Amino acid sequence: MIFRGSLSELQELMQSLGVTCHWQHKGEFEMAVIDDGVSNLRLNWWPSSGELRLVGDPEQRQPLLEKLQAALP
Repeated sequence: MIFRGSLSELQELMQSLGVTCHWQHKGEFEMAVIDDGVSNLRLNWWPSSGELRLVGDPEQRQPLLEKLQAALP
């Protein structure tokens, strides 16, 4: 997946999807740590390329992955 907006736009997108998370800067990428108390999901975003990568348990990842794909331009 690719996201070409700004960090604040990505944060707003996640919020609009009802995802509670906190953000961490990790050198070349930004990471959203999903705060649902259940999963180990992380959304990694590389601003230079726009690449988005959702990582964590595949069963827990799929519903959010589908929401993100539908919401991305």
